[in-house]
Amino acid sequence: MEKLFNRSARIAQELQKKIAMIIQHSIKDPRINTIITVSEVQVSKDLSHARIFISFLKNDDQLNIKKILILLNKASGYIRKLLCQKMRLRIIPNIIFYYDDSFLKGNKISLILKDLVKNKKTSYFQNKIKDK
Repeated sequence: MEKLFNRSARIAQELQKKIAMIIQHSIKDPRINTIITVSEVQVSKDLSHARIFISFLKNDDQLNIKKILILLNKASGYIRKLLCQKMRLRIIPNIIFYYDDSFLKGNKISLILKDLVKNKKTSYFQNKIKDK
């Protein structure tokens, strides 16, 4: 039977918390003018690489998103250094930031489904009125 909480999942969860705190409090770049949320962290099995998925509070344009990703990826060495101080790991993983648009996609699907339900209800009631 597989373990419920394996080591890499626990480390990923802890990395998510620590990186979110570091981005919030330690990175003071004026070009990053939005609130960044760390939505998921995927760690390789040997814990040498980590994919950090981030999303933004505001819906920024694609150009601004790319700029922020470039800035964060350039600051990944500094973030690793701060992680070394905050976490007791033998290997601190290399960090690569990715944009996570799953919230926007989910919201879009939800709006489409609401619209379908609304249209179905109105067409149902229109058919009932015609039947009378």
